Amino acid sequence: MKAKKWVALTLASVMCVGMLAGCGSGQTAEETAAAQSEGAAEGSGDSTASGEKILRYQVSTLVDSMDPALSNDYTSCGVLSQCMMGLNTKDESGAPVYGVAESKTVSEDGLTITYKIRDDAVWANGDPVTANDFVYAWRRVADPATASDYQFFIQTACIANADDVVTGAKPVEELGVAAEDDKTLVVTLSSPCAIFDFLMTSTCFLPLNQSFVESCGEEFATSPETILCNGPFKISSYEPSTMTVDLVKNDAFFDADKVKLDGVQFQIITDSQTAALSFENGDLDVVTLSGNLVEQYQDDPRYSTRSDGYNWYLCPNLEREGLDNLNIRMALAKSYDKEAITTRVLKDGSTPMDYFVPSGLATNSKGEDFRVAAGDGYDSWTYNVEEAQELWQKGLEELGVTSLSYTLMCEDTDSAQAVAQFLQSEWQTNLPGLTIELQVLPKKARLEYMQNGEYDIGLTRWGPDYADPMTDLDMWVTGSSTNYSQFSNAEYDATIESAKYGDLALDEDARWAALVECEKMLADECVLFPIYGQAVALMTNPEVTGIQYYAVGLPYLFINADKN
Repeated sequence: MKAKKWVALTLASVMCVGMLAGCGSGQTAEETAAAQSEGAAEGSGDSTASGEKILRYQVSTLVDSMDPALSNDYTSCGVLSQCMMGLNTKDESGAPVYGVAESKTVSEDGLTITYKIRDDAVWANGDPVTANDFVYAWRRVADPATASDYQFFIQTACIANADDVVTGAKPVEELGVAAEDDKTLVVTLSSPCAIFDFLMTSTCFLPLNQSFVESCGEEFATSPETILCNGPFKISSYEPSTMTVDLVKNDAFFDADKVKLDGVQFQIITDSQTAALSFENGDLDVVTLSGNLVEQYQDDPRYSTRSDGYNWYLCPNLEREGLDNLNIRMALAKSYDKEAITTRVLKDGSTPMDYFVPSGLATNSKGEDFRVAAGDGYDSWTYNVEEAQELWQKGLEELGVTSLSYTLMCEDTDSAQAVAQFLQSEWQTNLPGLTIELQVLPKKARLEYMQNGEYDIGLTRWGPDYADPMTDLDMWVTGSSTNYSQFSNAEYDATIESAKYGDLALDEDARWAALVECEKMLADECVLFPIYGQAVALMTNPEVTGIQYYAVGLPYLFINADKN
C-alpha cells in the first residue's frame, strides 16, 4: 500500500464525527411519539443538576450512542461535545484551539506531531488524562472489530499504517500513535495532513480511560455509571433510547471556574408543536421550529435562523428494478418542486439545491467558491415536469412496463414527514403510473435499513466533516458506508483516490477541477436527488447567552453559555 499523500490545500474546519447516521431504537413512530410526550412531561420539571442555571435544550432525534467510537449522529455528537474534550476543541469562530493539549511540536517534514497534555486535565473520577487514553481510543476506532462508521477518519488523518490497520492487515498496535510518557503523545503520519488540527475536534478522536472502559465491558456508555467524562459537563441521567439526557457541571474540568451553567438537559421531542408549547410554558430554553410555526413566530424577538450545513437529498437504491434505469432516476429527480418544499413546506429559510457540494463550504487558492467553479446546478437535478414526464415514459418503455411502485423511507420528525408527503404527492401527480408508499421510521432504524440496502428510495441528509468538497464527494466511492445508492464507478473511485492520496493531491488546481468533474459525474448518473440545504429556525430564551453554533463541525458548544 503506497504512502498517503493527501495534501489538502484549502481547508477550514472539521465537524464532530458523524453528521449522517441515525438515532432511535427500532421503535415505531407511534411508540416514539408516545415516549416523547411522556419524556417531555417528565423532563420539564426537575433536573438532576443542582442550582438554577440549567439549560434545557430540545433536539429532535434520539441519542444514537454515547460511545465516541460508535457515535455518528448530530444529537450524539452534540451531547458528547459538552462532556468530553479531545486534544483540540473550537473557539467561537469555529477555528481549532487546544483542548486538553497544552502544546504541540511538528517535525520539519511534517510527519511527527508531539503533543503535551495539560497536567490539570483529569477525568471526572480524578484520574489524570494521559497519552495512553488517546492511544487506546484511537486504536479502538481503527480496529475493524469495533465497526466504527468513522473508522475512515483514522485514514483521513494520514496516521501511519492506518490503511493496513483498518483492514485488519496489521494489528492495531502498529497504528502510528504512541505514548512517550503519561503526558506526551506522539503521532506519526504517512504524509503531512493539512487538516489534522481540525480533525482533532472530532468525537472519534476523543480519549478514553482504558481501565474504566474495560471494567464496564459491554455495558460501556449505556448509563451515567458507565460513562466517564473529562469535559465541562458530565452525564447524570442517560440510558439508551431515553427521551431526556441530563448533564451536570463537571467540577473536575480544568476550566470549571469559567463554566457558568450548573447543568444541561437535552429533551428529545420530534413534534415541533409540542416543543413550542414547552418553550412557551418555560420548560425549554431552545427549540427548533418547522412548518407553520415558523410563520407564527418569525416576528418574535426570540426567533432566529441559522444554517447548519446539512444537505437533504434522496438516495435511490440502484439495485432495485427500475431505479437501475437512468431515465427513471432522472425523471424522479426532475419532478418535484424544491422551491415549494422550502417556501411552502419548511418555511424556515432552507434553500433549494440543484447541486450537492454546498455554497460557502470551501474555496480554492484564488478564493473562488466551489459553486462558482462548478456552476449553480445541473440539468439532471433541475425541476422541470415536462422533461421529467418525457424521461419517465422513455424509461418505462425501456423497462417494458407501464407502471412502477416504490416505498419512500423517511424518519419520524415533523419536517422529514412533511417533505416525504410532498414528494409522494408530486411524484404521483407528475409521473403517471407511479405509486409511492411512505415508510416512517426512527432515524436509527432508517439508517440501518439504508446501510443494508433494504429500501427503495430513502430521504436522508449529510453534513460536512470538514471544509473541503471531498467531505461530500468521497461518500460515493464503491463500498463506502455512506454510499446507500450502491453506486460504483471505477473512474470516479480512481479520481477520488488520486485527489486524496495521489498525484492530484499534490496539484491544487488539478485537484479542484477533478472534484468538479466528480460532482458532475454524480449528477450525470443521477446517483442522488438533491433537495435543499437545511436552515434551522430557533426560539431561544432571551436569558440564555453564549451558545456557540457551527455550520461545519461540532454542532454547538455550551462551555461559554450562561442563563440569567
